[in-house]
Amino acid sequence: MIPYLFVVAAAIASLGIIRAYKKAHNSILEGRGDAAKIQSKFFLHVAIIEALPIILLVIGLVLAEGQTFSMEEIYIPLAIVIGLFIFNAIIVFSQISQVKHLRNSKQIEEHTLHAARGISFIAIALSNAVPIISLVFMIMITS
Repeated sequence: MIPYLFVVAAAIASLGIIRAYKKAHNSILEGRGDAAKIQSKFFLHVAIIEALPIILLVIGLVLAEGQTFSMEEIYIPLAIVIGLFIFNAIIVFSQISQVKHLRNSKQIEEHTLHAARGISFIAIALSNAVPIISLVFMIMITS
């Protein structure tokens, strides 16, 4: 049960941040405002989204104190978290390919291109932060 708290934390963080990223990325590409303001709003959303996963990680560590789990007990949770890594990469890199397509067809300005690419690389790091922590915590609680 406890390893699945880490999975839930990773899933909430990953899916929430990817959703916020897609919204911010599309806003930048459509020119719905200043890229710096869109990025600031994105960071605010990320902070709000990560609050619950951080609480779940702490609860999981507290509940796991004094207990040990075998590697067999965390195979499925590890696989789910690794699947989240792959999902995050697919979403972000598909958005990056969209930007490359727009750049090749000259439908996007250079500063917009840089802003969209920048937020993409930031999103890949942010969306994988809690899953990495979850993996580390799951490995820490094994015997």
